[in-house]
Amino acid sequence: MESEGARADGISAEALDRAERRFAALLGTDAVRREGALFAEFHDPFEGPDARAHRPGLVIQPESVEQVQAAVRLAGVLGIPLWTSSMGRNFGYGGSAPVVDGTVVLNLRRMNRILEIDARQGFARIEPGVTFHQLYAALREADAPLMMSVPDLGWGSIIGNALEHGYGYNLLGDHASALCGLEVVLADGTLLRTGQGAIANSPLWSCHRRGFGPALDDLFKQSNMGIVTQAGLWLVPRPERIETGTILCRGEGDIVPLVDTLRSLVQSGVLQGIPMIVGTPDPAADEDSAAGGFTMAGLRKVLRPGRWNARIGLYGHAEMVAARRSLLERAVAAIPGAELELRSYPGDAGPETVEPRDLIAAGIPNQVLLERLKAAFGETMGHMDFSPVLPATGEAAQRLDAMVRGTLAKYGLVAPVGLLLNARSMVSACMVVFDAADAERVQAARDAVREMYAQAAGWGCAPYRAHVALVDGVAGTFGFNDHAMRRTLGRIKDALDPAGILSPGNHGIWPGVARAGRA
Repeated sequence: MESEGARADGISAEALDRAERRFAALLGTDAVRREGALFAEFHDPFEGPDARAHRPGLVIQPESVEQVQAAVRLAGVLGIPLWTSSMGRNFGYGGSAPVVDGTVVLNLRRMNRILEIDARQGFARIEPGVTFHQLYAALREADAPLMMSVPDLGWGSIIGNALEHGYGYNLLGDHASALCGLEVVLADGTLLRTGQGAIANSPLWSCHRRGFGPALDDLFKQSNMGIVTQAGLWLVPRPERIETGTILCRGEGDIVPLVDTLRSLVQSGVLQGIPMIVGTPDPAADEDSAAGGFTMAGLRKVLRPGRWNARIGLYGHAEMVAARRSLLERAVAAIPGAELELRSYPGDAGPETVEPRDLIAAGIPNQVLLERLKAAFGETMGHMDFSPVLPATGEAAQRLDAMVRGTLAKYGLVAPVGLLLNARSMVSACMVVFDAADAERVQAARDAVREMYAQAAGWGCAPYRAHVALVDGVAGTFGFNDHAMRRTLGRIKDALDPAGILSPGNHGIWPGVARAGRA
């Protein structure tokens, strides 16, 4: 059953009035919003305040873990569900918009302290309101010899991105795996510390992943089992040398040897981080079907040249980088017609010396992609992301590319086909762009992405993230043994949050009181 149009039955205007008064008394009036510009930020950014569903009823912004605990306990007393967001910048998937319409959004922007930076052990401990930009600035100010991984847009929460299984592209680009040791508020207000943090005054909380017995950390990623209020984040030593650039291939079929080569180089450790492949077809075939000026020709103004273009990186001591580069050059030379371009930077290079196209590979947060997209399509540009996990093969990339182009053509939409290459899988990143000021275009994007999810499910594949309007359908893809996964998650949810207070419906996980009819 799809979640689009889900309502918060029983959350009346009177109940929200009462909740507003009680939360204001608890947190302060400046921490509670029910209208105005700040409140509007917590709708789906590409539907706006007039959205038909997934609307916040109230926004609260605690500034300490004690206030989070108190807010959770009060929500339990009031019987009002809370939807947690960190910064709320998860725009391609709904931003801070809740699955259940009318839910109180508990936003953690005010909890934005960098609690510790340990250059010797190579970690930071941060709160969920800390952004990529903020940590980068702190590392530079302290001249800490550490490097961070950043996603395409650096305005979001580091913890929020990692909990959503987000990606960067250089070392430790799998952001969920870079977390080590969580502090979590449970649905009854209990404060839990995972792993070594369960030992009082442990020096290893952010240094060793596991404690004693089952590791609970992943239970709080892409879930609604608790509210993460701080986390350890692993960083890497600042490299002596960074070499980054692209492998450009011009032929339609070049994606097969390109993926095979990159997969081998990643598995063997020659390439580091997560290479990003972008497919850019000739716009002529798509021009007639695209709508409202959102054409492939416009998209090509943003994308890199070539039919297939892979962004890659090498990091470390100069001698190690040179050895890796030699192996890389030999491998690329075996792909007919492939062109390798690399640029070199010292590891401490900052945004003033790194070319804009290389900022992400150098671990420097930026907004370049968003700026270029808006320059091409205007300020009302919206996007909805289609992001299935695929086998790491060129044939899988070709099949995806053909499916995305064919499906979007029916809806008058366009998207680049992006592929993040892990050692044994690929995560696609297809940003379906549209005019967010046009309700029909917004709905067309949802319909197209839903159709593509269904086609990917036929291949045995599902997205690694999904828009809040589509999470139930995606969760239903994992149907082995009569949906044993969903049923098990439901049992855990009922044990930790029997009243269903925390983020009901997040990633298709519902409390028992709401699971009827959601097989």
